[in-house]
Amino acid sequence: MEDYKVIMKELVLKYYDPSDLLKNVLPIYEVTTSEMMNWFRGVVPKHPIDEHDVFDVLKECGFPLVQKIIYEKVCIVEEDKEEGIQAEYDEEEVGRVLVWNLYEKL
Repeated sequence: MEDYKVIMKELVLKYYDPSDLLKNVLPIYEVTTSEMMNWFRGVVPKHPIDEHDVFDVLKECGFPLVQKIIYEKVCIVEEDKEEGIQAEYDEEEVGRVLVWNLYEKL
């Protein structure tokens, strides 16, 4: 039987780097464990792996977990064409989620 975790480690390290030393040079991807599970499903059969395996692989490879703040645009000034007022928007925090930071290898 295949050791899918070994294959998953090889694949993720082929395309991504866990080191934040390159964070100003390499594109960064903030992904959830579920999103990485779907990425692996392109080549690894669905049932032999689960999200626990994905978590283990990313943790063992040294990818950092970070908090991502999710914002939503909210209107703070309504548009009024008759008065010549343009709508103004601000960003409001709507949630927080933990994600993995993956630095794409170029």
